[in-house]
Amino acid sequence: MTEENQKPNRRKFLSLLSFSIFAGIAGTIAVSAFRFLSPTAKTTGEAKWIDVAPVAELKGDKPLMCSVNVGKNAGWTNKTEEEFVFVLPQNGNQVLSTVCPHEGCQVVWRDESKQFVCPCHDSFFAPDGKKLTGPSQRDLDPLPTRTKDGVLQIQYIAYEAHTPERIERT
Repeated sequence: MTEENQKPNRRKFLSLLSFSIFAGIAGTIAVSAFRFLSPTAKTTGEAKWIDVAPVAELKGDKPLMCSVNVGKNAGWTNKTEEEFVFVLPQNGNQVLSTVCPHEGCQVVWRDESKQFVCPCHDSFFAPDGKKLTGPSQRDLDPLPTRTKDGVLQIQYIAYEAHTPERIERT
């Protein structure tokens, strides 16, 4: 083979190699962008129920703070985070979010005053979660509940803060 015959093959090879590298990079960027920008897969139909505690253990006349493991989507990863809820045995095991509707701080129960208190901005809530005073624009957020096989379950919903109405965060 002469040198003149090798030049077109070499040019063709280098062009094909350059195109392949560019196509690979562009494809990787396109797939990453699609996965990042597309909505994460939602469960279809039935919402996820999370176990809180056996109903037999939910007794007393004051709110019980319980932790639940909530699955969350972050980008294209799924992770589990511990969240807290208040169970009100005196109100038929009603469940309230511990997140203050004002700015999202964690509300605590004060046994001596028999009320929920947000330590960040001094919002106060009655034992049933109704707003008493403070900058919060609404009551503590109730969560959907059910009892299955003797276990109290909830659907954990995160709501937007600083709004008078409950708007589910997505």
